[in-house]
Amino acid sequence: MASTKEGPLGNYSGRIGNIVAYEMFGKTIMRSRPSGKRRPAQGALKQAQTDFSKVMKVMQSARSAVRVGFNPQAEGRSAFHAAMSVNLVNYRNAASPEDLHWLVISQGERSWAQDVAMTIEGNKAVVTWGDPEPGKRYSVSDQVMLLAMNDTSLDSSVNLQAAQRKEKRAELALPPAKAGENILVFMAFHNPIEASSNKSLDNVSDSRLIG
Repeated sequence: MASTKEGPLGNYSGRIGNIVAYEMFGKTIMRSRPSGKRRPAQGALKQAQTDFSKVMKVMQSARSAVRVGFNPQAEGRSAFHAAMSVNLVNYRNAASPEDLHWLVISQGERSWAQDVAMTIEGNKAVVTWGDPEPGKRYSVSDQVMLLAMNDTSLDSSVNLQAAQRKEKRAELALPPAKAGENILVFMAFHNPIEASSNKSLDNVSDSRLIG
């Protein structure tokens, strides 16, 4: 792989022979395409490809949430790629990777909240919380991000600004679920105003599975 600010082809993107050129993060990237048919992956490589594929499907369903939750880590790569890297490790280290308890939609150092609780009312989750986690940065205008995901179909619903921290209550419509399927709900706090002017881990909290 080659990378350059301008590149010998200027702003060209496309394919020449077995060379593919494209623009990413302000750089021209050139990659060579394989000249022959690859042999099927085996052993550890095949397992790595399977793991990647499974995690990618989950991440696609959580895409809008992780773009917010991993924005502070998007230096030289996208927030989605940062989230993919973290969650791939979590998946491989999980005792039960199929239950999605390994999923995180944000990583940061902003204050969480005390006394978080969730109840189900009809087809929606109702979340309540108390005072901010002490010793960490927060604002009463912090936004609450909620993601609900069906751990079988991977159908999801998300609200990036479900409520402000000071409201201490938020609701989220749940995705459909058949008998025997589980809906997992994840929560995080973030401050989009601070994030717009300063990329910092203080702008977003860790996410947690709350139900």
